[in-house]
Amino acid sequence: MSVGMSLALRAKQPKQKRCDRCELYYPESLDKCDHCAELNNSQLAQLKAQHQETMEENTTFGKYLLFGAAIIGLLLLLSFL
Repeated sequence: MSVGMSLALRAKQPKQKRCDRCELYYPESLDKCDHCAELNNSQLAQLKAQHQETMEENTTFGKYLLFGAAIIGLLLLLSFL
């Protein structure tokens, strides 16, 4: 993907701002955050915990992908020797 194409895709994305309450991003066109506007404090804490757990799972998955890529790279390197 070229730099121009990347900039064109980014320009099409709606502008977002970060919610002070839940710290997630939502479109600027909305008046209130669509994640936490109708949640009470206990539900908000549960949302934050669930989001943190999802982020940790994504990090673990990324480490597995990096490890797999390293093994494939090593096998390719050894196949040329």
